[in-house]
Amino acid sequence: MLYFYVGSKYTLKMNIQSIGTIIKHERNACGLSQKALAVASHLSRVTIVNLEKGKVGDIGAVKLSEIADIVGKPLFSTGGKMDFLQMILGHINTSYKSTMTAGDLEYVMINGKLLSGFEGQIFHLLEESPTSLVSGAIKQLATKKNVSVKLLWKNLAMLAKQINSPKEFWAAIG
Repeated sequence: MLYFYVGSKYTLKMNIQSIGTIIKHERNACGLSQKALAVASHLSRVTIVNLEKGKVGDIGAVKLSEIADIVGKPLFSTGGKMDFLQMILGHINTSYKSTMTAGDLEYVMINGKLLSGFEGQIFHLLEESPTSLVSGAIKQLATKKNVSVKLLWKNLAMLAKQINSPKEFWAAIG
């Protein structure tokens, strides 16, 4: 049986059509294209299209869970609200002398500009942070500051280009 967290309760035995609809809705809500989600989840765009239409074959629970995490709708969740911006800060500030604040991170994401002294954290954000954390932070910041999720993705992709990121994901965003 597959449990999927929706709203404030777990739904039991959802079919692939329902799951595909939720994945599509959440992918759009976090501003990812099908191509970007495919790259992030190491699948083909055709597989994402078929999943969203409920016509995918045996995708497997692990891969489905990974896709759901990327779009910010974990299959396995306690249902508690997660502070993705704080989680990202904890992730990117590890091992650096200077500490990036929430305000600094928000500035970088909203303006798409490198902040002097935080190059390491920005590199860490773009190259080493799980896509699911970045996606969650983008959705959270977009809601908090009333900005477009697509603008935030575009800004991060622009920063990735500035630092010559080899990560294929950022090219799929830009």
